[in-house]
Amino acid sequence: MTNDPLYNRLLELSWKQKLTDAQEAQMRAWLAAHADCLPDWEAETSLNNALGQLPHVPVPTNFTAQVLQRLDSEVAAETRHRPAGWRIWRQRWLPRMGFAVVVLGAGLFSYHQVRMDQRRAYLRSVEVVSDVASLPSPKILEDFDAIRALNATPATPLWRLRPRLEDYSGADEQLLALMQ
Repeated sequence: MTNDPLYNRLLELSWKQKLTDAQEAQMRAWLAAHADCLPDWEAETSLNNALGQLPHVPVPTNFTAQVLQRLDSEVAAETRHRPAGWRIWRQRWLPRMGFAVVVLGAGLFSYHQVRMDQRRAYLRSVEVVSDVASLPSPKILEDFDAIRALNATPATPLWRLRPRLEDYSGADEQLLALMQ
């Protein structure tokens, strides 16, 4: 087939009616220039001649309705012949499986995010620990017994450490009067 407008116009005219002598001369001249399209043209003309020899059959007035009715019945027959298992699978299990896949995907994504957050926190703690100055040397432990002996004195209760008003003998009298 070619996209030449002259060829396409003459081809469509040949479908509707017999070509005039001038149109046939145009087609022969065009086919002489395009010999590769000659078999297509011969097939078209033989098909047009065969269709022209068929008797004319009147089309019923409700032809379109009959075609649509037959099409509907074929579609209904095709759906009846489908296995019921597929319909049940498609109507019931497919949406459930889709929902399960979405939930599972969201769970795996969340798990991955939590694991990444834990790793980041662990790396931050390692970074903080690495920034801490090193422990004091073991020499400090040589005097441990002497330091422990210094702390062996009994602790004084807090109520004895609280100052009493009588302990301030040289205090300002006006200040003491305001406080009372």
